[in-house]
Amino acid sequence: MAGRIRQVVGVFLWLVLVLLLFVFRTSHAQQSSPQQPAPATAQFTGKTSALDTAGVTVGRRRFEPTARTYWHSHPGGQLLLIEEGRALVQEQGKPVRALAPGESVFTGPNVPHWHGATPQQSMTHVNIGFPGGATKWMDAVSDAQYSGKAK
Repeated sequence: MAGRIRQVVGVFLWLVLVLLLFVFRTSHAQQSSPQQPAPATAQFTGKTSALDTAGVTVGRRRFEPTARTYWHSHPGGQLLLIEEGRALVQEQGKPVRALAPGESVFTGPNVPHWHGATPQQSMTHVNIGFPGGATKWMDAVSDAQYSGKAK
């Protein structure tokens, strides 16, 4: 009987020793392994902060050839992202600009402007309005203004 107890204790001690070696090796390997890539949620270097999006509006609109907005302004400004087609945009007092897909334009707060499609091609844009209040609508864009012949 005593021999059997020594045998069980011996096996138990070997199992404890193997377990301790396993724990030691695993712990040591984790400490000395090369730096692991950052988890997918870590996407920034330095200090960043998510900002409140309350009041931000996002829309998507298609304009057929020659279609355009009236002159208008946004108290918080507006960002346009051209998705497809060709866009015409103009800020009051500046020349008409053409934009292609992938291009964008930011119009500052309270700056009167208009935007629309070219005479030959439809256009789709994404518009992002920033907090500050309602859009202020003004006069229609004349054909002369649209063609760039008048400001």
